[in-house]
Amino acid sequence: MGQLKERLARKATSKLIESVVNEVIACPETFSELYQLTLETDEKLAWNALWACEKVGEQRPEWLASRYDEWVERLLHCCHEGSKRILLAILYNMQVQTPISVPLLNFCFSHGFSPQESVGVQALSIRMAHKLCMAEPALLPELKALLETADESIFSKGVQATIRGVRKKL
Repeated sequence: MGQLKERLARKATSKLIESVVNEVIACPETFSELYQLTLETDEKLAWNALWACEKVGEQRPEWLASRYDEWVERLLHCCHEGSKRILLAILYNMQVQTPISVPLLNFCFSHGFSPQESVGVQALSIRMAHKLCMAEPALLPELKALLETADESIFSKGVQATIRGVRKKL
């Protein structure tokens, strides 16, 4: 774990992440090294590695899909706002596993409508809840009720737009 760790330990820029992603795509055996770096105790290094994993997942979702349950578990126990947002994005970009993860859905319900969460976590949680409920239609009324009773005035414009957008899809 040399060069990749060294590069991701620096201040991340989109150019650096793009470079790491291109390197990992070109040399697939380095993906396991990248994944291991997401588990580092150094928050900056782990966050940078997660960011790179998110971007790898956009091009090679199957590389991340085999660890779906691990991603969910990590999200459920994550305390870092930026990492929560990226873990949600990783999961959102994957195909929903059936049966759906009820703990993941509960996380999305509670964090999507929590004003204490960042805008990114709220919006992605609501979108992820919708995606999960679409895979399990019996849960759609519960999501619809949450969306209809949400006091939009306490949310940012971005979260308000997400709520309205998901309502329209229902």
